[in-house]
Amino acid sequence: MSSGQYRRLLTNLPSMAAVVNVFQSPDVQLAVYRTLIDSLLDATADESNAASPKGASRGRSRSGELDLVEGDNIHSIAAE
Repeated sequence: MSSGQYRRLLTNLPSMAAVVNVFQSPDVQLAVYRTLIDSLLDATADESNAASPKGASRGRSRSGELDLVEGDNIHSIAAE
């Protein structure tokens, strides 16, 4: 994990924990956690590959999912 990915994880961890803890089943919590981590790592890998400038505007990927920008959290994009 790169330092950028680690910083992003630390930034988003409180929001991710809030989402995971909504569920009671440990199996569901684990599945949600893994999905969130995979999405976060994919987003940071995509950014690294694209070498987009910091502060670039957020857009939708081909699959319709929102792309996160460093410093964003999952709650800030929920209303979009």
